[in-house]
This record gives sequence, structure tokens and C-alpha cells, in this order.
Amino acid sequence: MLRCFALLSFASLAFAQTPDAVLTQTLINEIRALRQDLEATNVTSQRVQIALYRLQSQTAIVNTAQQRIDAARARLTETSSVRKNLAMQVQMAEDSLRNATDEKQKKALADEIPRVKNGMEMLATEEAVRQSAVVDAESQFRAEQARLADLQSLLDRLDKALDELARPKR
Repeated sequence: MLRCFALLSFASLAFAQTPDAVLTQTLINEIRALRQDLEATNVTSQRVQIALYRLQSQTAIVNTAQQRIDAARARLTETSSVRKNLAMQVQMAEDSLRNATDEKQKKALADEIPRVKNGMEMLATEEAVRQSAVVDAESQFRAEQARLADLQSLLDRLDKALDELARPKR
């Protein structure tokens, strides 16, 4: 900006001191080129700011997707663990039923085994639903990661463009 003012004040002095049309046209062309460079720099700066904001937002989305995967996996692990514990209970109850001598105990075990097996079936269904949720969360995570990679690529291209603009012209 200061450079523009200096050129403008120099241009006014040049107009007053010399009527040289070539010098005047050269100064006008230089001022126009500076203005175009400033406009290009402003546009590039705005694009970089937009890309950085999008990158920040997308990073937050990816982090949320990762947390969703972690939560879904934790719920799946918990359900699987409970189902395995019930399977061990059924096995122990069946073993106890075979070795039981008391009729009252046999009746209690015979009543408990179908109830626990029913709980295992319900958990197997829930486990399948949770497995599906994990797959969906992983799919969403991969899609968000791809968007993040695209934004990072855009920033790399903008960085190269800015680097080109910053290099002195020969």
C-alpha cells in the first residue's frame, strides 16, 4: 500500500516535471499491475482462510466420527462379553443339572436354563445390530477422512500457488 502511494506521488511529480509520455505510461502500467497483484493476493488469502475453516470443521467431523466408532465398538464388545458370560452360565447350569441329585435343585436349574438361553438369543440379535452400527460408523468415518484428505490437498495446492506468487519474478 505504501508502495502504491509512493508511486502515485512520484507519478504526480513526474507529470509536473516531465511531459515524457513513455515514463507516464510505464508508471500507470506499474500501478495497474500492483493493483492486480493486490487483488489476486486478497482473493488467494480469502480462499486460504475459507479452506482453513473448512479443514478445521472437517477435522472436528472426523474426530466425532472416530468417537462414534469407538463408542459403537465398546457397545459391541460389552454385548459380546455379556453373551459369552451367559453361555458360560448355561454350560455351568447344564453341568449342574446333570450332576444334581436334589429334585428341587434340578427343577430350578431346568427352569433357569431356557430363561438364560432366551437372554442369549436376545443378546445375539442385539450384537448383530451393534455390529451393523460399527460397520456404518466405519463407513462414515472413511467418507469423512476422504473429505479431509481432499481439503488437505486443496491447501497443498494453495500453498504451492502462494509460493509461486512469493518468488521474485525474473
